[in-house]
Amino acid sequence: MNSHALFGILLPMTLVEFAAGGDAPASLEWRKYVKQCLDTLIEQGTDRYGPQKTPLLMAVLDVNSLESPEKPLLLDSLVRLEGRLHRRAERGSNLWYDQATLRSMYRMTKLTGEKKYSQAADAYIAHFLKHCYKPDDRKTTYRNGMPAWGSHIYWDCYRERPAGDQNGDGPHEILVYRPDWAAMYRVDPKAVRRIIDGIWKWHIVDKQTGLHNRHDDARRGFEFAFSGGVFAEAFAFMYSVTNEQHYLDKAKLVAGWHWNHRNGKTGLTADVPARTDRYDGRHCFTTVTGPHASQLIHCTELSGNRYFRDCAVTYIKAYDKYGWDDEAKTYYGMIALDGTPVPDKAKGSGYDAWAPYGHIDVWRSTIFSYEFALSAAQAAIQAYEMSAADGQPGDADLLAIARRWAGVIERNLPPSTGRRWRAELEKAMPSVRNTGGAYAEDYGRAISFFVHLHRATAEAKYLRLAEQLAGEAVTKLFKNGIFKGHAAKPYYEAVNGVGLLLYALLELDAPREPLEGAF
Repeated sequence: MNSHALFGILLPMTLVEFAAGGDAPASLEWRKYVKQCLDTLIEQGTDRYGPQKTPLLMAVLDVNSLESPEKPLLLDSLVRLEGRLHRRAERGSNLWYDQATLRSMYRMTKLTGEKKYSQAADAYIAHFLKHCYKPDDRKTTYRNGMPAWGSHIYWDCYRERPAGDQNGDGPHEILVYRPDWAAMYRVDPKAVRRIIDGIWKWHIVDKQTGLHNRHDDARRGFEFAFSGGVFAEAFAFMYSVTNEQHYLDKAKLVAGWHWNHRNGKTGLTADVPARTDRYDGRHCFTTVTGPHASQLIHCTELSGNRYFRDCAVTYIKAYDKYGWDDEAKTYYGMIALDGTPVPDKAKGSGYDAWAPYGHIDVWRSTIFSYEFALSAAQAAIQAYEMSAADGQPGDADLLAIARRWAGVIERNLPPSTGRRWRAELEKAMPSVRNTGGAYAEDYGRAISFFVHLHRATAEAKYLRLAEQLAGEAVTKLFKNGIFKGHAAKPYYEAVNGVGLLLYALLELDAPREPLEGAF
């Protein structure tokens, strides 16, 4: 077979021609990879392991056997998941990580007319919302009946019980990703209302100021920007379907916590404003201009209230003003609230190890910490799209920021192991030195960003970049009818963001259609 180099790897010539902007052969439509992956998940990836067979999707699958191993190889997990193996959801299912996969299923039914995809998504949601909760007996701090999903706990399909942190009794913590509340509400509106009311009860610590906690213990903790945005988004959603004013008031109250703690001169806000004893209480990161800003923009989309969008735009523009290094043509990852960027230095000890010193690390190796370059790029173009809605002239500053992010990403191609944790990742998973590449989530976010930027500018360059990234993702990650989480591992893993890649490929399949983005 003829081959060609793209991003330093060999691809089949037909795929290279497609990725370079040529006419796509019928066999290379992006949706076909997504369709095959979803078919595999529906046919081989559901819960068939414990005493009860259920429609839940397993979080880890061996791409060779298509089985979900009870104890998969450790590989990169402790590095990627920041020492918290429960985030992997071994032996189980985690609906929080599968939100973009669900959206891809609904989209596939719309594209093909085949109801099996939407039916599988509905069945997954229905079973989870009926059965998958922590006990509500208050025997320990977190046994309060909240769902068994998120970054601490999940549903163990081998044992039919909550699992993860504290043997399944750990915190309810939802952050970063965009939940498909609309689909869940359609399937079980009472359960969704109960969950979102539970967020108000257990996560919103001060009902007067909006101080919140990423954990569900109703006590002061850490009010991370990317969990607070999820809470505001949940309340904005409930307002959109009920028109009950108290939900909009709650959304504004929670969003206002970070807004009311911004620096009045710079517009920058800390990630956790109440914790000035730590660096994350004194600095702004792309956690604010990425996930948090995106969540606020979605709050405006849901509620029609511009307050949220205006907060997000202020953060995005302030970060661009103070965080852009024009000489290096990139952004800093960490900015003091007075606008001073923090230069590079060696990783600190303890919690300081997660501080994003120096310039941004586009293809980060760790899942959360404080660095979300690709999400910040997405939020910038998302904000521009809202400014240009209904035939209005778009905000030129926001488009310029999105273009700057595009340049940062392009100059960091091909996707690779993030520099901050490269040594640790290569030690844990040596094959990454040979495979190269990034995580499925990173491919998905970058593809989605370039599709949206192409639609905003009509510039073919951005569509070609999206196609090139998609070509590499397919070549490195697609095997045996399913996408791996990373080229160096033999596993499909929901926590590695395969769902975001699936949705982004569907966006690339219809680049002129204004889909919501891979969030």
